[in-house]
Amino acid sequence: MNIFKTLIVSSLIAFSSSQAIAATLKIATVVPNGSGWMNEMKAAAKEVKEKTDGRVKIKYYPGGVMGSDKTVLRKMRSGQLHGGAISAGALAHIYNGVNLYSLPFMFNNLAEVHHIRKAFDPIISKGLSDNGFELLGLAEGGFAYLMSNKSLTDLKEVTQQKVWIPEGDIIGNEIFTVAGVKPIASPISNVYTGLQTGLLDTVTINPSGAIALQWHTKINHLADEPLLLIMGMLVVDQKAFKKINDADQAIVKDVVGAAFKRLDTLNAEGDVSARAALKKSGIIFDKPSGSEWRKIAKQAMSNLEKVDAYPLDTYQQIEQALQEYRAKQP
Repeated sequence: MNIFKTLIVSSLIAFSSSQAIAATLKIATVVPNGSGWMNEMKAAAKEVKEKTDGRVKIKYYPGGVMGSDKTVLRKMRSGQLHGGAISAGALAHIYNGVNLYSLPFMFNNLAEVHHIRKAFDPIISKGLSDNGFELLGLAEGGFAYLMSNKSLTDLKEVTQQKVWIPEGDIIGNEIFTVAGVKPIASPISNVYTGLQTGLLDTVTINPSGAIALQWHTKINHLADEPLLLIMGMLVVDQKAFKKINDADQAIVKDVVGAAFKRLDTLNAEGDVSARAALKKSGIIFDKPSGSEWRKIAKQAMSNLEKVDAYPLDTYQQIEQALQEYRAKQP
């Protein structure tokens, strides 16, 4: 009888444990369904389900159906969502280290980005972890350019334009403020309508993003001087993630992390193709004064340092690492 009771208790414990570690991670994003990003993330979700024998599932809400990045974070706090695939800057008010890779004119090319990320991705991951977020994926969205339906050759021309920045983007706000522009902050979901109605006429985005969001149909000019690197990340609420057992957590991290590494390659290739497509569609590639924008960026960086927009010590470490790397290049 005792053996029978032991077997029953053991079975109940095993059943209870299997139920406790089962989870569906609800993750929202403004990334459009059918895009390269969503295809990779859906493939990762399928792989996670298979490798965990169905214990962990990932359900995506793409195309902004759950609202802007800001709204997604609010819904994560309330428990309505568990995570978001969002722009890195959306978390800057929680951990300012997410801004490091997207500071103006930080990198000259993707080779520099890849070199720096080897040492500094773990620092950003820990900073988010210390603030309650688990970083599952971090990917390069490509270099962002100023695009408009008006000429972008002269800075004075830009000061007369209606320039969009993402809501909460303190870096973009400071850059344009220093340049003499009063930017208009709004969710990314409002931009197409803004361009269509004339409420906006100038945006900052990477070429493939402009095409994916159809903004390229409303612009005529691109200032061919990369301003900053766009970074996207997939984060989940740490409390929700910790409910999954350690072995399954490791599977999720490995699978999603691998998907984001593939996205780095796909995004780089996509931006090359997108630039060609923009030129073919008749968009004029203007040649602005790069030195003028860099002077503005330098002043903006000084101002942002005073309001703790980025961790100065880590920024200085990146600058030092970049100098050492560049000195070794041909």
